[in-house]
Amino acid sequence: MLEEPVLDFDDIQGNVLPGFKKDSQHFLFFQIVNPEPARLWLKSLAPRLWTAREVLAAHSMWKAMRLKLGHEPNNLDFLFLNCAISAQGLVKLGVPGIEKFDDPAFKLGLEERAASIGDPPRGSGEPGAPENWIFGAGFRRPDVLLILATDDFDWAVRYEEELITSAQQQGLQLIHVDRGRVRPGKLSGHEHFGFKDGISHPAIRGRRSTAPDDFIEPRTWPEDSAFDIYRSRFAAPGRPLVWPGHFLFGYLRQNRDEPESSRPNSEPPGPAWAVNGSFLVYRRLSQDVQAFRTFLAEASETLRQNGFDPGLTPERLGALLVGRWASGWPVMRDPNVDRGEQNLGENYFTFTEATTVSLPNDPYPLNLPDPNGLICPFAAHIRKVNPRDDATDIGSKERTFQKLLLRRGITFGPEIDQPQAERGLLFVAFQTSIVNQFEFLMNDWVNEANKPHADGGVDPIISTARNTKISLVNGTNRFDLPIPGGWVVATGGEYMFTPGIRFFSNVL
Repeated sequence: MLEEPVLDFDDIQGNVLPGFKKDSQHFLFFQIVNPEPARLWLKSLAPRLWTAREVLAAHSMWKAMRLKLGHEPNNLDFLFLNCAISAQGLVKLGVPGIEKFDDPAFKLGLEERAASIGDPPRGSGEPGAPENWIFGAGFRRPDVLLILATDDFDWAVRYEEELITSAQQQGLQLIHVDRGRVRPGKLSGHEHFGFKDGISHPAIRGRRSTAPDDFIEPRTWPEDSAFDIYRSRFAAPGRPLVWPGHFLFGYLRQNRDEPESSRPNSEPPGPAWAVNGSFLVYRRLSQDVQAFRTFLAEASETLRQNGFDPGLTPERLGALLVGRWASGWPVMRDPNVDRGEQNLGENYFTFTEATTVSLPNDPYPLNLPDPNGLICPFAAHIRKVNPRDDATDIGSKERTFQKLLLRRGITFGPEIDQPQAERGLLFVAFQTSIVNQFEFLMNDWVNEANKPHADGGVDPIISTARNTKISLVNGTNRFDLPIPGGWVVATGGEYMFTPGIRFFSNVL
């Protein structure tokens, strides 16, 4: 049995692990205008910040009540709170040791790095350029972020008002609020283009206690010995086990080509107070839903007329661009039919190799090998950001484990089409190297036409590139599809650090 580290669940903030997973998440951004009272106020937050252990216990209680009642409990809710601070904010607070981080992206901030991740350069005046952001650039760069989360929207609003009033009396100035909300009913878990999101998350290696099998991430493979080849590398289908040092300071990272083992002395460099903390990337992304839908309708008609596939629908074209059908069912497991939200097998697939052993009670076809991108295009969003078992430009498939992120985003905006109403995604992700994880994915894979596969094209969904093209293949028919882009535009954000709880009580 692999020896996995015991993580300090009483110090790690709960949105890093296990994640808040609430219907409403509010993000309150402040600037520090008077450092000393601001420092004392942030210090006073320590007992109000939810730890990983507390959030996990809350989730367990909620699930137990749902199982007992047979429906979601109506009178059981929690209101979680976490806090992050930018490099600029740490400097204002007089926190020592920031220079010990070896991540220039964090130190410079998102505004300075925007052009390097594909956003239009500052001063260009184009949509997505920093001067057009709602916040995060110029005089509106945040120092402090408070994240509060609950299933009760009205409770969130009341708590938000309380926090703002208290903070502004103690040396902080509110500059922006984002209110994220999970979409209602059957749209829950789907982003505004209509696709189910958040299906494929890495599983962090580690234990909650010294008990050998008290894993943070349950290991849920069937007992059948046919699945033994996956157990040491995956907690569950499609959920690779990643050493905690890629998400949390103070822990070891992966041995380069051996996901089962850690690399000695590989803890991410940083000050002593960074232990149990994580870099947070926040991106406010506006989605042009109507333009995307119009493109799918017009492009599928053009493809049909050109003989690519006489039965091509806008829904199937969207599935080819994303790599999943709207329900979340992977194209690799059925490129022609959306099997619906099955949950059981929606993450059980590979790209290069075929899957050969069926999960119990999963009647649908296993995926065939697709090393040449004939079933799932190389440009498909999920294949660009997580190539799974594909070898890539950085080497063997094992190296992809080290590029993954802990994503904690949520949608925002109204459900009804309104010409003036903005909709989009509040992208939140945790890692210990912004340069080698988030920025790598954006720079080297999403916005690069020849990586991780040559001639694949840029990511048609989230790339900021305009007027590019990707190749689609149907049997012997190949078609270069022009992609106008511009469906997802940055409107704000920042790089921040989410410290351990003891940072607030001991360092501040």
